[in-house]
Amino acid sequence: MSTQGWICIILLLMTIAISATPAYKNYRYWLLRKWGYFNVAIPILIMLVVNIVIYKDIVLIFILIPLDIIAIVAAIFTYFQVRKIKKY
Repeated sequence: MSTQGWICIILLLMTIAISATPAYKNYRYWLLRKWGYFNVAIPILIMLVVNIVIYKDIVLIFILIPLDIIAIVAAIFTYFQVRKIKKY
């Protein structure tokens, strides 16, 4: 495996390890309280911009359709989390 491949694996493992820490969970909770519903709109806006940019390339659109579905489902779950946090 090339050096670039090892660097990608190390960065991926570091990302997974950091996301499991309590400090990251507290930061995520703080971010949801601070930004609220704006945090839900950002992934959808990014998804729309990317789809508009590549609308002529059929192959990329078929690759991005599953990612679009994942982004929409994640935004829905984030919306319910923000609603629950704002309720209290």
